[in-house]
Amino acid sequence: MNGPDDQLAQAMVWRDAALEFADAADALALGAFRRALQVRTKDDGTWVTDVDVGIERAIRRRIQDRFPEHAILGEEDGRTGPRDAPTWVIDPIDGTTNFVKGNPIFATLIAVRVGDDDRVGVVSAPALGTRFDGVVGAGARQDGRSIAVSMVDDLARAEVALGGLDVFAAEQRMALVDALAHRAARIRGYGDFWQHCLVAAGSTDVALEAEVKLWDLAAVRALVEAAGGRFTDLVGRATADGGSAIASNGHLHDDVLALVEATATPPA
Repeated sequence: MNGPDDQLAQAMVWRDAALEFADAADALALGAFRRALQVRTKDDGTWVTDVDVGIERAIRRRIQDRFPEHAILGEEDGRTGPRDAPTWVIDPIDGTTNFVKGNPIFATLIAVRVGDDDRVGVVSAPALGTRFDGVVGAGARQDGRSIAVSMVDDLARAEVALGGLDVFAAEQRMALVDALAHRAARIRGYGDFWQHCLVAAGSTDVALEAEVKLWDLAAVRALVEAAGGRFTDLVGRATADGGSAIASNGHLHDDVLALVEATATPPA
């Protein structure tokens, strides 16, 4: 690939492939949803089911068949392939606890990253009957319809979504939660992929997470940026691999980062 146009064309090919892979994931997830599941607790305390493992392996097989020169990073089976290759990042079921409990807010996340850039993101939530996709530089969609972030530029008029208050507490970030509660118009707790998708669609203005993994974020980072938003970790680094996340419409991002800094707990 010689230039930006070639890179964008390649990213569109990856997007279309990811949509096909998501079809297979949706069929497996819906076939098992609200039925008996094999559930175990991983070393980090989170749940995993036989369906998580099956979906990731099904996507891996398809990637290996279609793009054998690429690398793959999945939540359940780790990383394979060369370090310098385009990397597919898979979260087979984001929201496994929801899935196990019969809550329809779960999704398969598929991203393609080149170096540290997340170029393509697909988020498929079959029990909600919706799917998001984005290619950075080519826009974002929900169910084939173009979407974009909101234009709200004042926290006093903004809706802010927070994932996992227990995690904010564990990360000593409750002062940030309190500050946002006093500054923002509305605080909601959608959690997981859903809050970031709502930012991309312009339905929510900011979403924050205090502790999270790359496979939780690569697809939604690409989606939010494709929709015209901004995505960083809590210290302001433009990455999905920083262990935390702020997704915003861009207009509010610096104000939120200023609150993060102002409320940070000093080191002991």
